[in-house]
Amino acid sequence: MDAVRTETAVVHDAPPSWKVRARDVSVFYGDKQALFDVSVDIAPRQVTAFIGPSGCGKSTFLRCINRMNDTIPTARVKGEILLDGASINDPRLDVVELRARVGMVFQKPNPFPKSIFENVAYGPRIHGLFRSRTELEETVTKSLKRAGLWNEVKDRLHEPGTGLSGGQQQRLCIARAIATQPEVVLMDEPCSALDPIATAIIEELIDELRSKFTIVIVTHSMQQAARVSQKTAFFHLGKLIEEGRTEDIFSKPRHKQTEDYITGKIG
Repeated sequence: MDAVRTETAVVHDAPPSWKVRARDVSVFYGDKQALFDVSVDIAPRQVTAFIGPSGCGKSTFLRCINRMNDTIPTARVKGEILLDGASINDPRLDVVELRARVGMVFQKPNPFPKSIFENVAYGPRIHGLFRSRTELEETVTKSLKRAGLWNEVKDRLHEPGTGLSGGQQQRLCIARAIATQPEVVLMDEPCSALDPIATAIIEELIDELRSKFTIVIVTHSMQQAARVSQKTAFFHLGKLIEEGRTEDIFSKPRHKQTEDYITGKIG
């Protein structure tokens, strides 16, 4: 008797709607609690903006995503943060590897006291991400191009990065952050030290980079959040009050605290 062949349908799971997932994250500095039970999903290849008054916990939470709070002796983090479904606090996880996957750009440009080339080459060097000098040079060139800086520095790659203007230094720091091919790029008020022209260049760059990276930006500027992000989360007094599509947060917030912040009643 002939065997009966049955065909089993192959079910393909839909890709997850989040790149980073936080659940009940609280942060303590000694006896002081700075963050209270934050839960949020961060979508892949979008810009998510964290907004809120100074001291509201947005930068504290941002630093949880690549475990920068580990560097503060009094800091203690509770809760769960997943990157692609895996806990970033797994004791088997190499924190250096995590920070290669989750790059960071700080508030003030902080180029290393090295050449422009060596600033960008630093990450690929320490993580062993190239097999030849040619490959390293290609990585540096590609990163500077992605950061919109190549045409301005291509003839001075061996001059100090500290000799660039403030806006150029910040783009150099972005090039340095993306040279390790991270999956997520964290930006902590990256334009607060820049003039309006440099800020506009960085904002345009952020919009271009989101096609390749998941970007999370802390900003004190609601106008900037509205311009560059697809999703916005509002923090107040260490709590996540509301998050959602940027256009919804700014046009029809669900919580009075959000509305009061957006309309300038609290700040």
